Amino acid sequence: ILGKLLSRENFHHGYFYAPWCGFCKRLKPEYEAVASELKKKAIMAAMDVNKPENAVVRQHFNITGFPTLLYFEKGEMKHKYDGENNRDGLLNFMKNPDKQPEKPKEEEWADNTSEVYHLTDENFNTVLESELSALVMFYAPWCGHCKKMKPEFEAAAASMKEQDIPGILAAVDAIKEKAVADRFKITGYPTVKYFKNGEVHFDVNLRTADKILEFMNDPKEPPPPPPPEIPWSEEPGHVVHLKEDDFKTFLKRKKHVLVMFYAPWCGHCKKAKPEFKAAAEYFKDEPKVEFAAVDCTAYSSICNAHDIKGYPTLKYFNYYKAEKHYEGSRTEKDFVDYMLSASDNASPPMPATAADDNEIESFWAEVPNRELVHYLKDSTFHQVLESKPSALVMFYAHWGGHCKALRRAFAETAARLKEQNIDAFLAAVDGTIETALQEEYSISAYPTVKYFKNGKVQFDVAHRTVDLLVEFMKDPKKPPPPEVLWSEESKYVVHLQEDNFKSFLKKSKHVLLMFYAPWCGHCKRAKPEFADAAEYFKNDPEVEFAAIDCTAFNTVCSGHDIKAYPTFKYFNYYTVEKPYEGTRVSKDFVRYMEIASRNLPPPTPEPTPPLEPEKFWEGVPNAEHVHYLKQNVFHDVMKTKKSALVMFYANWGGHCKALRPVFAEAAAKLKQKKIDSFFAAVDATVETSLRAQYSIISYPTLKYFQYGKEIEEYTKPLDNRMKGGYHLFNIYP
Repeated sequence: ILGKLLSRENFHHGYFYAPWCGFCKRLKPEYEAVASELKKKAIMAAMDVNKPENAVVRQHFNITGFPTLLYFEKGEMKHKYDGENNRDGLLNFMKNPDKQPEKPKEEEWADNTSEVYHLTDENFNTVLESELSALVMFYAPWCGHCKKMKPEFEAAAASMKEQDIPGILAAVDAIKEKAVADRFKITGYPTVKYFKNGEVHFDVNLRTADKILEFMNDPKEPPPPPPPEIPWSEEPGHVVHLKEDDFKTFLKRKKHVLVMFYAPWCGHCKKAKPEFKAAAEYFKDEPKVEFAAVDCTAYSSICNAHDIKGYPTLKYFNYYKAEKHYEGSRTEKDFVDYMLSASDNASPPMPATAADDNEIESFWAEVPNRELVHYLKDSTFHQVLESKPSALVMFYAHWGGHCKALRRAFAETAARLKEQNIDAFLAAVDGTIETALQEEYSISAYPTVKYFKNGKVQFDVAHRTVDLLVEFMKDPKKPPPPEVLWSEESKYVVHLQEDNFKSFLKKSKHVLLMFYAPWCGHCKRAKPEFADAAEYFKNDPEVEFAAIDCTAFNTVCSGHDIKAYPTFKYFNYYTVEKPYEGTRVSKDFVRYMEIASRNLPPPTPEPTPPLEPEKFWEGVPNAEHVHYLKQNVFHDVMKTKKSALVMFYANWGGHCKALRPVFAEAAAKLKQKKIDSFFAAVDATVETSLRAQYSIISYPTLKYFQYGKEIEEYTKPLDNRMKGGYHLFNIYP
């Protein structure tokens, strides 16, 4: 596509991005607006160069960061755009593309007043020889990581002086002071080295003021880094590692080969690797069966030619003529079973295709009500279904675990529908045998269930239980479209995954992170407020709003002790992690991050003015039986009560509001039964000393007291069964 664009005379601008890049997401609407305004004058294009198939473009134009914007004329790249990444900056540039916007000259660090010593080729030895302890930062003025580290380094130097910590912090502009940089073989920025009396001792990887201070208080050589990961191709084993020069020749002379297309950084690939190696070991003495692997980061042309879109992708080859996707699970057993079936058949399986009636019969043999499921073949399928006004068809693979699990429910559904006299026809097709039907209906996973009317396919059905399938067939309706993933719709919120979580937070100064679950109602209500706040900071490179789906990346959320959704946390270069306890509205998110970005301690936003207890309980039936307590009277009152239940609540909490009538009715019922009990309520967002004393961390929390002494937390179901007071009557005397 890019080649075609380059041949167009009016193609002038390329926007090269990565889908995970927060700056790219911010620039996207600005770039689209400019492209729309200039559509009659110039073609502007965008390309995701993170895709394997676009790696050659990334390499050709030396794209090392995102977003990268390049200007083209007559098919040739003229220069990189270095202006402001916004609509006005781009429009001004496109009016006069030969004139690059002038960047304001940055003040040199050495010109700033600080406690950091600035060393040159001339004074380097003189200064350091007299210092028993010195930490030297080699930097480049244009380096983003250096700019982030600079204030931390200066703050540490100032603290060292205040605390009288021996030693100095020094900095070297490695671009200007070439002799010193070459002497110490500086190739990356920043590089931090520790010196004693002018002699270098070791490198350290310190980036924050507190870590630098901790080190300078007691300088010790850090442990050596772990050895680099050995490439899979160099590990011992029976997997054949293919390259561009031997890929085709190897596959052309091998009867049965399972090839794993992978990327070394891919987590799923790393998990599959030992299983794949073990399966290869199983077949080590079988000359007709081979297990092979291709590193798509090294041999992208192979992977592009075979339409590899994700990692790992596994494909079966037979003398290079047959090429089929492997769609089983990534375990040793399934790899072995697949290749055993392949090596036992004249033609390769998918994973096993014994195209005969015995295979079909054995699949359904032990299933009750199997006679009510009609097996259809390619030769009969259309003729039979054309006469059926309402039909449900299960496309399955006889080797599939999920298919085996569904067959009983599918047959039971047919039986229930027959009992209820519902006009429905249930059929099954083995897609690995009836390959023409598999291709006609684009069956790419098993099981797939489709609904037909008079022989015409209507839509897929996702239900997998008897009750849901029966209810569906009573009134077949097309399901609503799936909810759009938040990660696909938000422009300014950066969506993190397991593989980039730490790295993103370590390089970001101020991040407010939302841990959420897609099904969570409170999360859905918070999302637009959070996104609005993120948009407010779209032009501030030091402030980021990020989110992570805890249902997809549970290990990350568990590692940060996430117990409920949504949970918000503030991060500062990953060294600071603080809970955000404000309200979930845009203005409070904005205020919190505005204060944080001014390098003040991240605040706890002022809570919404609390409701008086009387207002909170106003209109609740039986509320007169609930006593509102404040911290100045709590202990005096509770000391006199033999049996008391206290509801600690938040006046803004939905669950708290829902519990009010239940709690009040329980109080009334127990009073009616003349049971000596006392029901009290405390707004823990206002009575903070009581919240701290009784460790209230969620709302509502109910605690049982006797004569002012906490006995236990009430943990029975907070539902309508509580209304009669039966739980309380049985538990508390």
